Amino acid sequence: MATVTYRCPDDPDGCPSSTEPGFCGTHPATTLEAVRAAAFTVTEPEVVAEPAAAPLTLRFTGRLIEIPADGMEIGRETGPLASVPDMAELTQVSRLHATIYPLNGHLYIRDERSLNHTYVDGRKLTVPRRLEAGQVVRLGRDVELHVEGVRYDEFGLPS
Repeated sequence: MATVTYRCPDDPDGCPSSTEPGFCGTHPATTLEAVRAAAFTVTEPEVVAEPAAAPLTLRFTGRLIEIPADGMEIGRETGPLASVPDMAELTQVSRLHATIYPLNGHLYIRDERSLNHTYVDGRKLTVPRRLEAGQVVRLGRDVELHVEGVRYDEFGLPS
């Protein structure tokens, strides 16, 4: 059941409230007005931030490609591999071959129904798989991407 409190309309925050009807103690000529209090308190749901995925990089032909925290697409015409010279000629790699995405504080990779498949540590990817440092991702037959953890120097910058 909701409770009713009474407040002075002249200065609701400055004058004391009461649980009984009547007159304001500070303003004797002012009648207190009823203010209905809710029988329950509505609280906003707590927003819990998703834990950040451990920073990982892909090493490909001597290049180090940082995986953004929000993931990325991999293919011969999408993502950072598209800018690699001669990548467009590698027809065994699909235009959009695989996607890396964050989930519950980890990075996962899924094959995007590519013709020549995606492999992680030599196993064909049929369901999304969690990425970890030390793994080897293969696109098609020949393109190997080595997953590495990001190392930081003494200034906190990736090295």
